[in-house]
Amino acid sequence: MIDKKKMNALIRYSYSEIEYHINALENVVRFRVYGLDNMDYLKPYEKLLKDMQKIRDDLVQKYNDAIADNNRHPDSVEETYNREIEC
Repeated sequence: MIDKKKMNALIRYSYSEIEYHINALENVVRFRVYGLDNMDYLKPYEKLLKDMQKIRDDLVQKYNDAIADNNRHPDSVEETYNREIEC
């Protein structure tokens, strides 16, 4: 049987979609409910926010590497530029 916790999915985001996702998660994390002292329910959202920020930072670094490697103008960087990202 497949362990559901170890399953992965490949999801394609544009840079603007990543920014929208980060913005939405920041709003969720900042939102406070009056009378609710235990904020443990926010932990998964905070973790996801950190992950999305890391993805954004890696994407920006990948873009900058593509410009540096190819010595090109930013508007002509190939979409298929591949750089291994260390995990």
